[in-house]
Amino acid sequence: MQTLLAVSFIALSAGTNLAAAQEACSTYTIQRGDTLTNISKRAYGNGDFSKIFLANRATIGNNPNLIEVGQQIELPCNETAAPAQEAPATETVVAAEAAPAAQPTAAALTEIAFVTGNDYPPFTGEDLPDGGIFTKLVRTAMLRGDKKQDYSIDFVNDWSSHLDSLLPRQAFDATFPWSRPDCENLETLSPKDAYRCTDFNFSESFYEIVDGFFAVKGSGLENAQTYEDYVGKRICRPESYSLSGLTSVGLVEPAITLVRPTSVADCFEGLATGTVDIAHLEVQVASDALADLGLKNDIVEDPHLAQVKTLRVMVHKSNPHSAEILDLINRGLTEMRESGEWFDIVSAGLMAQTEEEMKKN
Repeated sequence: MQTLLAVSFIALSAGTNLAAAQEACSTYTIQRGDTLTNISKRAYGNGDFSKIFLANRATIGNNPNLIEVGQQIELPCNETAAPAQEAPATETVVAAEAAPAAQPTAAALTEIAFVTGNDYPPFTGEDLPDGGIFTKLVRTAMLRGDKKQDYSIDFVNDWSSHLDSLLPRQAFDATFPWSRPDCENLETLSPKDAYRCTDFNFSESFYEIVDGFFAVKGSGLENAQTYEDYVGKRICRPESYSLSGLTSVGLVEPAITLVRPTSVADCFEGLATGTVDIAHLEVQVASDALADLGLKNDIVEDPHLAQVKTLRVMVHKSNPHSAEILDLINRGLTEMRESGEWFDIVSAGLMAQTEEEMKKN
């Protein structure tokens, strides 16, 4: 793992060419500054990179962020794809359209107050170096977006309160990291996921994650080929986590029994004790939790049914500075990606996580 990360960073730093145009049904060579999201936008007209990731997982590995400059990937055919286009800032446009009308009487933006939480390694946590990978990405984006802009980052462990009360009441301006549901298909979402779409604006994608389905080794469920194999099962997904990955494939009650504890560890303890059948979790977070619990040899990911999502910063639409905050963050994020600084932060953070896991084993 450490070797892979080091090689990836060297390759990224060495690349200098701008990304070439991408087309479905072709082979594409990774260029400096590429992400799977932007490759998908150019090839298919949207940022859903699931098809690309699943077709190239053997080449890319389990982390869709660690693509290497010079690496060749296959862009699968997609008969229903929209015409290829230059990577549009889709989420930024949505945010601008959905934001409330300008309020001339609103106070000037002095300090941006961010809120995040603990128990989400390697992304956020007061006990993690720099507060976690995502926290450091946000700090750096703020610096690159406008080094004169004051901001603060606080940790509130009740994740649900971020969306239910803290941002709507403007106790804080922004929260991270949260996945963006499929807001273009609002009718398929759970009420809580739909609420994210209707009441919040999103930054561009800071990080691309893989949600896996985990089961006890030898149960037969660790090699399920279709989502139908999970019908009738008890599926664990911590509270405040998006359910879009389940609802989009028909895994909703009463077809399944949904179990929603407060932590990732609770899901894995449920698997170990037999009170749940499946845990639906982000693979890096899962890896850290399994190492802590000593269950890496007993609980494994189903390799056939992984899902990909994006992690972002969220701002409530009632915030009069919503567009201003997101413009600043997105501007800083773009500079980080183009300079290679984003990859430097991510690779160093993942390497540190790997070293910690090795100490636990």
